[in-house]
Amino acid sequence: MKNKSLVQALGAACFLIMILIVSITLFNFKDMGNRRVLYFDAIDGSGLYMESRRIVEYSPVQGRDVDVSQFVQELLLGPTTNGFRLLFPLDTRIEACFIQDEVLFINLSKEALFPGEAALPTKEAVDLLIYNIEQNFSWIKSIEIYIGSNKVYENVV
Repeated sequence: MKNKSLVQALGAACFLIMILIVSITLFNFKDMGNRRVLYFDAIDGSGLYMESRRIVEYSPVQGRDVDVSQFVQELLLGPTTNGFRLLFPLDTRIEACFIQDEVLFINLSKEALFPGEAALPTKEAVDLLIYNIEQNFSWIKSIEIYIGSNKVYENVV
């Protein structure tokens, strides 16, 4: 009787250990997404600070433009840490984001032109958007930003 209960206990312990090993193995092989660093301006004006985020791909075969578009969407969502400013107002949307010949084209909605108090002024926001993209996607040769289908700062000297 004692041997039977001892065998059952050992069997149950082995089964639990096997489940634990399988769980750890599957967790380690799970794609947690690409780690990206997002830069935001401090509200108190003390400079740029960064947040690290994992951005999970929609599918393992998605194109580079989808990867960049997801990254820009994360930037538009803003910082997760108190004390940082939004790049653009929360209602700003991506109207287009694609890559052609290693040139990134981004068209933001017209809401990006009206920053309010919570977001950076438009010129600073565009500069920080470009900086973020350059830091995370070194293979992009050039970036063209549009707001409401108009190229931003095209004629600024």
